[in-house]
Amino acid sequence: MRMATFYEALKHKNRISMSLLKRPDVYGVGVGYANPNKPASGAGINVYTRKNIAATSVQNLKMLMAAVGTNVPVRFIGSSKFRANAAASKPKLVRPTLFNRRVRPVPGGTSIGKVDPFSTGTGGLVVIKNNQLYILSNNHVIVKNNSTAFAETVQPGPADAGRSGTDRIGRLFQFVPLRPAGVNFQDSAISIPTSNSLLNPRYLVSSSGALITLSGHLTSYPVGLQLMKSGRTTGFVRGTVEANNADVNVNYGGTLGTIMFRNQSIIRGNVGAVSLPGDSGSVWLRSDRFAAALNFAGSENGRVSISNPLGVIMSTYGVRVAVPAAGGRFRAGAIRGAAQKGNFAYVQPLTRAERKRTRAIFAKPSQ
Repeated sequence: MRMATFYEALKHKNRISMSLLKRPDVYGVGVGYANPNKPASGAGINVYTRKNIAATSVQNLKMLMAAVGTNVPVRFIGSSKFRANAAASKPKLVRPTLFNRRVRPVPGGTSIGKVDPFSTGTGGLVVIKNNQLYILSNNHVIVKNNSTAFAETVQPGPADAGRSGTDRIGRLFQFVPLRPAGVNFQDSAISIPTSNSLLNPRYLVSSSGALITLSGHLTSYPVGLQLMKSGRTTGFVRGTVEANNADVNVNYGGTLGTIMFRNQSIIRGNVGAVSLPGDSGSVWLRSDRFAAALNFAGSENGRVSISNPLGVIMSTYGVRVAVPAAGGRFRAGAIRGAAQKGNFAYVQPLTRAERKRTRAIFAKPSQ
């Protein structure tokens, strides 16, 4: 049997994903290896379905896919629903570590949030534009009800005893609105500090306080890439890109309900959980310390991370990774990793029309 190419898999995924995602037992559709244990076996389509899905339902899915006409291999992967991973209250079984304590100045990988309404996630990355530092996280972590309303940013987040005023490090500056009735490409927001001195353009990688300096960010990356990440709840973890260019339904609860995202990465933890409540906003890194993707959701057991490719986010805000420089100054990190021409295992760039739908807006600077 001839192996399928990633181009064929992506083309077929684009034809069928919207139909599949209308079914309540399908949570996501992406492009990965036909057999992750044998990458040389070529590409395939990953369909993330409800756990213990009935055999008749799987057969119906196969018939639906066959009706389009293709010989691209399909993997059905049992999963719980994908949900946004901010913490409204203190989750159980979270041991106090430096990832969820008060840290000054604030590096990437630590607990942040807003107090009205309570929400705690991770400040994933310190970024820079025109010598001004910002901290990058998710809309649902630091934005008040998906609106332009003033929102104070505290570190640590309220689930970790962060308090208004006392633990304030800044305020919401800019964000991409979530579209409950439309297609989304990112769940992102940046907060501006009260002073640049409150942020540390480094990245926390251990509960003992070890910090690393990042090199920059990637505009794309392939299926199978090994990544690492620090988050408020799971701490320092490692994962593998299982699928790229994925279309997923993510449950936000409340008034937002379930929202559809396109062009996402699905990253599976190498050992244990990598995306639990409180890990929203954490940023995945390549081994050479280039930032790759922004985690915003995961499966209930946390072993799967749903992440926005970071290249799209950085271009949306016009920011770069912040890097320490001589004399207490900061500089912009490098940009690497453009998708190899004709290699569709990589995250694909958005079209011009899609980019227009992901514009960031400013929040109110005061109450």
